[in-house]
Amino acid sequence: MNKKLLTVLMAGSLIAAVNTSAFAEDTGKVEFSGRIVADTCVIDVDGAGANTVVTFADAYPDNFEKDGSIGPTKDFQISLAKCDPAIASLNLRFSGDTTDGENLRLKNDLSDASAATNVGITVTNNNGGNTDVVFDDSVPVSTTDVANTGDEATPSIFNYTAKVIQIGDEKPTAGKYHASANFTVFYR
Repeated sequence: MNKKLLTVLMAGSLIAAVNTSAFAEDTGKVEFSGRIVADTCVIDVDGAGANTVVTFADAYPDNFEKDGSIGPTKDFQISLAKCDPAIASLNLRFSGDTTDGENLRLKNDLSDASAATNVGITVTNNNGGNTDVVFDDSVPVSTTDVANTGDEATPSIFNYTAKVIQIGDEKPTAGKYHASANFTVFYR
């Protein structure tokens, strides 16, 4: 009987040893990761921050001939940095007070005695073709998208050309002009 008791005790000890090591191997680890992304991209217009003035060279009434004649032009850039890296492409939606039904010509918003007349501004989008910006807050065509770098050192760059343009059949009169457009970053 002692052999039977000894065998039962040894078998019980072996099962207990196996169960103890089995419990020790039933552990694990949970890891947590994520990211914190800026609420919006960092915007810079020609190195002057998110809001700036594009200033044209002086023009003369004789620089213009007819409706749509282009006077001085000025290239400018809008750069976007630190945008959410999960977004593949970026673009800009523009809005502003325009003079035409196609929303292509920004209106001179000065109306005092020193204001020029018959003048406006158009902007050409030089990203993926040369198309005029539509100032109606519409979704831009995807051919003008810019790849999102998601990086501060190499921002995503949008290139534009602003143009002073004659509005109507009469040449612009001497005076000051000013127009403004708002833009919103559009993610694709």
